[in-house]
Amino acid sequence: MRHAAGYSREQTPTMAALLFVMVLETVAMDLLLRRFGLPDLPRLVILALDASSALAVLGVMVSCARRPHVVSPDGLRLRYGRMFGLDVPAELIASARLDRRYDEKRLVRLSDGELALAVSSQTNLVVKLREPIEVPHPRRPWQPGRPAAAVRRVRFFADDPAATLRAVAALTTTTTGERAP
Repeated sequence: MRHAAGYSREQTPTMAALLFVMVLETVAMDLLLRRFGLPDLPRLVILALDASSALAVLGVMVSCARRPHVVSPDGLRLRYGRMFGLDVPAELIASARLDRRYDEKRLVRLSDGELALAVSSQTNLVVKLREPIEVPHPRRPWQPGRPAAAVRRVRFFADDPAATLRAVAALTTTTTGERAP
């Protein structure tokens, strides 16, 4: 049993609109710079920077669509494209439930023993763990690393939360070690 849980449906329209505007801005900027007679070298540098920004947005869109969360007999694999990944072993999953929140301020938030992995400021599933797991703090390349945080609860977003909940709930075990019905 393996269940792929997508999470990009909510953010794709917004990111596609952003990508369209960025491509439009790149073309308009190039036309303006040509009109004002800017030499080729600085114009091409500006064009390359604009194009690389558009490619970065496209890359995030594609990586989020191609790398869903995965529920397998081994556990739960949470992802956000290529930017974040966390494996939660099946034996650590105590329970799962639906819980919609629309107030997340960050993509990845670690606080009070909870990891929130939001999409469009939303989470809709909560998984409680039997034991804490260590999650590295997200950081930018120029920031110093911080020690990992122990979390006992994981909040995340799935496009089809009911199907994902059923798949995660199938991983929960009773105290005797048998799979729950």
